[in-house]
Amino acid sequence: MQCSRCGKDAVIVQPYSGVALCAVHAARDLEAKAKRRIRKCGGIASGERLYVQASSGAESFALSALLSEILAGRRDVSFVADPADATAVVSAATLDSSACAFLQQIISGTTVEVLIPPNGKVLDPLAVVPRNEVVLYARHHGWEEEDAGPFVPDPFAADVCAFLNHFSADHPSAAYALMQVRDALPPLYRERINHAL
Repeated sequence: MQCSRCGKDAVIVQPYSGVALCAVHAARDLEAKAKRRIRKCGGIASGERLYVQASSGAESFALSALLSEILAGRRDVSFVADPADATAVVSAATLDSSACAFLQQIISGTTVEVLIPPNGKVLDPLAVVPRNEVVLYARHHGWEEEDAGPFVPDPFAADVCAFLNHFSADHPSAAYALMQVRDALPPLYRERINHAL
């Protein structure tokens, strides 16, 4: 299979788009999606103090590489070690983990966490990128460890994620659809509350 952009050997075919990409264009595609997501979350302003939620694994490595690419040459942004000192928290959550968490909230009836987001800016640039593409991006930037797979906090979450993965095999855009709904809920909720006042 050849890359849809340059004709070189493809390393991935995106089932939701049908596009085949080489390693270079897969990395560019991820970076473009992540930048759009950051803008949607409010962007990274001058003077921003970022707290990166660290974890082990490909997700954190990919996020570090991504931030290095995006913030290259910017001296007006700093990183802090304490979230209390941050103006924005940066999460390494992927499309898979974000969609799974939202579906878990729906099933368990805890969507209030989505309707009323936590105070402060949260940037989740990888929340629109499937985990396998995040792992590929990490490998492209030198990550060589064995992939232990995504972190699943409990058996209920494992069941929900297994269901979503099985469903997504035949419906590749399912996780994207869940994220669109999740992102649309807070403004709709705020509008309804404001209208009621």
